[in-house]
Amino acid sequence: MEIDSTPDHGETAGQLWARREAMQAEAASLLGQMLFAFSYIDVNLGLCLAWVENGAKLEALSKSVEGQNIHTKLETLSKHVAEKLPAGSKRRAAYERWIERVHAARVQRNQMVHGRWGIEAHRHKVVNVIGLPSGSQQGIEYTLEELTAFNEELRALERELARLRKHWPL
Repeated sequence: MEIDSTPDHGETAGQLWARREAMQAEAASLLGQMLFAFSYIDVNLGLCLAWVENGAKLEALSKSVEGQNIHTKLETLSKHVAEKLPAGSKRRAAYERWIERVHAARVQRNQMVHGRWGIEAHRHKVVNVIGLPSGSQQGIEYTLEELTAFNEELRALERELARLRKHWPL
């Protein structure tokens, strides 16, 4: 997949280049913010798991969580939720919804960090391409607003985890 940089609608090549540069700078900032936001979720999820049972096994649980990726941490959290919260309860449903949302965000984040990026300035799109140019490729297009919305979702997930831990600790 090649990124098109052909001027259109009476734009000069210089104007298109300037828009491309501005979009790239904004997209880079948003992607950096996404990495920070996701890392906050990851560390707070780890702390949630380490403090299960009010920190009674803090040292042992900290060591067990230490090497886990976020997918494994989410699976571990699911097990604790299933063991400690009654089926059908509001508490359990809230945790399960949160876990589902984080899994979806994790998949999207993985696509973003494992692809390569380009700008389609004439279409006002930021493009993430997954796969090698010599093989099959998948292009996922984002607007700057969509990248901003993803960051807002990550911040909401971080706040929700804090709320869950405060109101319904495991």
